[in-house]
Amino acid sequence: MIGNKMKTLIRKILKEQTSKTVLVAFGGIDYATAKWMNQQIPQRIKDSKTVITKSYTSKTADVVKELNKIDYNRLEVVGFSAGGKDVFELVKAIDINFLGLIDPSVPTDWKVGLDNFPAGKDSILFFDNSNWIGNKVKGTRERQPLLATAMEDKGMEVKEEDLRHSNFPKIFFETYM
Repeated sequence: MIGNKMKTLIRKILKEQTSKTVLVAFGGIDYATAKWMNQQIPQRIKDSKTVITKSYTSKTADVVKELNKIDYNRLEVVGFSAGGKDVFELVKAIDINFLGLIDPSVPTDWKVGLDNFPAGKDSILFFDNSNWIGNKVKGTRERQPLLATAMEDKGMEVKEEDLRHSNFPKIFFETYM
């Protein structure tokens, strides 16, 4: 009889041999650590792709170096809250096949990366602008609607939902991935 550790190892080896999709998920400030983001991702996603969770403080160059060491044919990148800025930075540095902005903070230079977003429904903004009352990240409340309009104009998916900020990642993964 094969033990649980052996089964886990076999699954991991098989996944690495068959999975050519990498998901990079950036967390946010406080509770929304890389570990917490990993907990929001359903097991079916973890079983079907290589999942890398990162802090919002990750350096873009380091993430690109890590990705360059992996053999993949599809790159999916999502950012929650403060991790949204990482998505904007990474899309300027590397080709992304699927992009998710999950109730993100929006950097002042957000327009710079927009032309590099994947086309159509492969770019998704899932947010609740009312979560940004109180100026949590200066200017995000004003920039989110501008980003939403720009993405809609390009035929990208935009969904504003009345949700508590911390509920966004789990619902995003369950609904859009």
